[in-house]
Amino acid sequence: MEAYYDHVEGSDVTLCQVIAIIDQNSHVSVLRKVPFQNTDADKNTVTTWSPLDLANVNADGQIEVILEGDAYEDHWIEVVGMRDGSFRTIYSGLGYYL
Repeated sequence: MEAYYDHVEGSDVTLCQVIAIIDQNSHVSVLRKVPFQNTDADKNTVTTWSPLDLANVNADGQIEVILEGDAYEDHWIEVVGMRDGSFRTIYSGLGYYL
């Protein structure tokens, strides 16, 4: 699940974001969060993420979350797995094609 808010006014952007995982028992775990803040619209200094997919990326029988990271002039893919109630980044890297 992703919740995202942004408001652009002139060269200012106000934004916040949260990406959460909800399991079969309706337990919510926050995967990524961006606190409510201001930044420049032309030179954004805030890192945000977009959920792309759920997949068993490393063939371990567990489903991982695939995210696209986005920062000023940088974009990358992250693969995050959940083990024992905590998240662990399995892969994070640049240079991808979708």
